[in-house]
Amino acid sequence: MNLNGALVFRIGAIVNWLVAIGGFIDPTLVAHASGIAPANYPFLVRIWTGMVIMFGAMFWEISSDMDGKRHLIKYAWIEKSITALSVTIGYLSGRAPGEIIILIIFTDYVWIPVFLYYDWLVSSRARRQHTEELES
Repeated sequence: MNLNGALVFRIGAIVNWLVAIGGFIDPTLVAHASGIAPANYPFLVRIWTGMVIMFGAMFWEISSDMDGKRHLIKYAWIEKSITALSVTIGYLSGRAPGEIIILIIFTDYVWIPVFLYYDWLVSSRARRQHTEELES
């Protein structure tokens, strides 16, 4: 991957914010606009979208100092994996609409390998630097 890691995490933050803000403000309106039935418990949608907004802030924070914030990078792919798996289970059990699984493919599944790659890349670089410091 040749993309600048900081740019990738900033794009991830912006995607999170764009996807989540409407659902946080008015989950029922967003559901109607998306052609899906509104949630029985809109407060749960607000909690979920609020967490999406918060993780977007974390992605932005990571982008400001990838090496210094390297320990946070693992939480990026963990968050995406938990969301993707939870929604997939909901979809496969008939409790989540098809529209939501399509959304999750683009907002979560696509990002998991990208965030895993940067976790590996930055962690490897840190280990290499640590080893070089010990040897000198």
